[in-house]
Amino acid sequence: MLGVTAYAVLVFIMNIVIGLVLLLGVIQQAKSSFGISSVVSWVFFAVSLAFFASGGFVNFYSKLGLSISPVAYLVIAIYSMLAASDISKLNIRKAMRKAILFSIIMIVFLIIDLIWVKDAAFVALFSIGWAYVITLIFGIKNRNIE
Repeated sequence: MLGVTAYAVLVFIMNIVIGLVLLLGVIQQAKSSFGISSVVSWVFFAVSLAFFASGGFVNFYSKLGLSISPVAYLVIAIYSMLAASDISKLNIRKAMRKAILFSIIMIVFLIIDLIWVKDAAFVALFSIGWAYVITLIFGIKNRNIE
């Protein structure tokens, strides 16, 4: 149980950092922000795998859910790499449309966790859920930008 608690606290702090960097990347259409987000997500993907492997995947999934699991950080890392690639090629419209899809996927993860693990989903909801909603709003607002 101590591993689950330590992981939840670590995730809360890291999610705030990742959320801020993702949000800056979407608002400013900045490749460097997505690069930072990608690196932080890959590092935290490795850290979360270590936590999950030490306590058993079933134990962690049943107590913490999908939204703060290695799956979520893998999705964030892949999205960040794809968005950075699109922005570096000046395909802003494509990057914003990917932001919409990414936000919807991550919001679905949060909804599944609210149904599945209930109170444990509040960790992700308060630490990074706001970033997904704002990313969705900016993605929709700028989906046809040139």
